[in-house]
Amino acid sequence: MIELAVAVDPTTFTTAPAMTLWERTIGPLVDLGSDVRSGNTVLFTLLVQGILLGGIYGLVALGLTMIFGVMDVINFAHGAFLAIGMYFSYVVFTSFGLSPLVSLPLAFVALFVLGMAIERATIEPIIDAPAQSQIIITLGLWFIIEALIEIAFSPNPQSIHGSYGSFSIAGISIAEGRFYSLVVAVIAMVATWGFLYYTDMGRMIRGTADNRVGARYVGIDVRKINYTTFGIGAALAGVAGAAITMVRPFDPYTGEIYLINAFIVVVLGGLGSLPGAIVAGLIIGMVEVFGSYYYPRTMYQMLIFLIFIATLLLKPSGLFGSDHHE
Repeated sequence: MIELAVAVDPTTFTTAPAMTLWERTIGPLVDLGSDVRSGNTVLFTLLVQGILLGGIYGLVALGLTMIFGVMDVINFAHGAFLAIGMYFSYVVFTSFGLSPLVSLPLAFVALFVLGMAIERATIEPIIDAPAQSQIIITLGLWFIIEALIEIAFSPNPQSIHGSYGSFSIAGISIAEGRFYSLVVAVIAMVATWGFLYYTDMGRMIRGTADNRVGARYVGIDVRKINYTTFGIGAALAGVAGAAITMVRPFDPYTGEIYLINAFIVVVLGGLGSLPGAIVAGLIIGMVEVFGSYYYPRTMYQMLIFLIFIATLLLKPSGLFGSDHHE
């Protein structure tokens, strides 16, 4: 969220007249149009901030959409995996003084192993059960992991991002943490795409996503694909969590905030679509940044949900989704 500091002279304070519905809803759009016509430089700053934030949303959604695309499992524990990634980087930073950029590969490996173990213990036994069983299991995992983190670290916010400064490009100030997190997101997305399209395991994962029954007939070990995919999804969440520590303070519940928008990104981009997760992440990042600048308080979240609802009404399969998901 973009926060604006406005200096107010208390000697000139007067009660502001109540804003009309027009001023609250259409007025900010008129202001945006005026800024576009005048070439206001603040638009470039907002554009850069939107790209930086959108990269994080895309990375958070990447693991979520991959698990659904291959396993048809809606993983509500994804936010908890984000939190594990955050606290993993926090422990490495406070214990060894290592930057989250250094702990990112460690977080990926740790969450990959943890994700595979959790899938084998909890998801695999009910993989063919009704969807509500999967929802209950992943919700339970979410609450358990969140409670364990709270017990271990307390509910108080922790911070690493303050150790990063900022730099300027073409007069636009960019926080180092946000820039590094975008670089991490791009690398993770490209690496995931390369893995899926240029490795044997990646091809088997895509084949299983296209047709699970057919994958069994041609000899693909679908159980192995399941726990590998879940492990990769958890690992991507861990990397996203480590990247978020460079951007903002965090607590055991921070994953919930990103999870809500990540679900919107997944649906907007198309369930199971990796390009869709990237493009939709950028869209949601832009809406949040521009919305929080032009609209009061948290009305940007209302805009995000309006886009979400409009997508469901006009194109239920999402921007890049298939109309027929197996």
